Amino acid sequence: MKRALALALALAIPVFSAAAPSIVLINGKVFTGPGTFAQAVAIEGNKIKAVGTTAQISALADPATRVIDLQGKLVIPGINDAHTHPLWSAPGFQVSADPNATFAQIAPLIAFAVDETPADLPIHVIVGGPVINDPTVTRLSLNALAPGRKIFLHAFTGHGMVLSTAAMTEIGLDLNTPDPLGGTFGRDANGQLNGRAFEYAQYPLERKLANSFSDEELAQAFAAFAAEAISFGITSIQAMAGPDEERFVRAVDAAGSPLRVRIITIPAVAARGRIGNGGALKWILDGTPIEQGAALRTPYANGGSGKQNFVQADVRDLLKIATDTNRQVLLHAAGDATLLSALQILKAKPMVRPRIEHGDGAHEDLIGLLKETGAIVVQNPTHFPFSGAYPTKAYMPFRSLVNAGVPVAIGSDGPINPYLNILLASDRTDRVNESLTREQALIAYTSGSAFAEMKETEKGKIAAGMLADLAVLSKDLFSVRPPAVPNIKAVMTIIDGQVVFEAEQ
Repeated sequence: MKRALALALALAIPVFSAAAPSIVLINGKVFTGPGTFAQAVAIEGNKIKAVGTTAQISALADPATRVIDLQGKLVIPGINDAHTHPLWSAPGFQVSADPNATFAQIAPLIAFAVDETPADLPIHVIVGGPVINDPTVTRLSLNALAPGRKIFLHAFTGHGMVLSTAAMTEIGLDLNTPDPLGGTFGRDANGQLNGRAFEYAQYPLERKLANSFSDEELAQAFAAFAAEAISFGITSIQAMAGPDEERFVRAVDAAGSPLRVRIITIPAVAARGRIGNGGALKWILDGTPIEQGAALRTPYANGGSGKQNFVQADVRDLLKIATDTNRQVLLHAAGDATLLSALQILKAKPMVRPRIEHGDGAHEDLIGLLKETGAIVVQNPTHFPFSGAYPTKAYMPFRSLVNAGVPVAIGSDGPINPYLNILLASDRTDRVNESLTREQALIAYTSGSAFAEMKETEKGKIAAGMLADLAVLSKDLFSVRPPAVPNIKAVMTIIDGQVVFEAEQ
């Protein structure tokens, strides 16, 4: 540690200008890169001016400089959540069921919601695999349980939905709606919709529900989301939001939060038209193992192998939209069969920094293709506890990707607490040998995520010339015992050179 500290101080970056810094942070433990730490940071405007010893940085201050004594606390680059879903909700009465509950077990929850709410209020229930995978759970079973009520069952994975007849009518579905490209409706013996919807049959419905909120409600919800994120030391998010992109932009603007937001476009339909310009574009190529929608080369325990949402010709057409509109492409590819298919297309037609969201199926034999295509894997540690849904332990790698030199980033895709995600990445019980160190996980969550959004020259590291996005933590992430890691919070968050959050003392 002493050697790393000495190296960091020896490499302290020179000052850019003669102007005094606006803020200096001294007497801290400043993480500057793998195994290296400094003591202090100077901020001028919205940039980091210098990094070095407390004596070096203190000498730059003048009477107008705000001097913050860190008292030994750890300073890290601002967390960059590379995969998060703000405002993915719907108006109505919300119920969260145990993900292991069966339909018989959630029936009392629905009955209670029916008794306690007005007859015209929609009821939304978040369910797990035992419900969403049960083919007998249809609009008819919901109708019998809650006659005339608008009941929506949503898979907690975001990949699956069951609607009552009243809910179908409310959202504009009729019994003869055809399957869209990339999606499937469940049907009864007569070929009519039975209320079950998956993938690109479901996504337009979720989008319509999210759009049911008013602009004011969306702005308030985003302000609350952003405030929570900043309290963790999250300074950037890469957002895959529920409402239409234009409405999400309005909500972000109206909220007025300093949180940096990169908007990832997720078309609700797999249309082959042009979709805007610039930014990033996400296509969902399969489901997840929870509803056995991730397409696998090794069958699930029940013999199924999942399903890809598109044939390769369709995927090539969708990727062309990204290239025609100058967008980075993000591909949800949870299964190894899906990932292999996607990488074969990317090998034949290279793209700039394609991203694989989730990377669950990045088996050892696919790592060479990942490197050849230049793909980035964005992993979601909150998925790791569900690795048993896959048929073998070859799924959900992480350390092997880092060791092979595959660029990796971390996105929450669930609870946004970054320290919970860092713990799940570094203290795995499902695949111990695939655990990262906490340092590796933090790097993936900061500079790795910046690389994933092509902003690595601007943020993700504490170095002179980088944006002044920093977090001062309540505990030392690198030394506290594992149970304490998820309880870490920011005591101060700085975005764009401004202190935007200070915990009450």
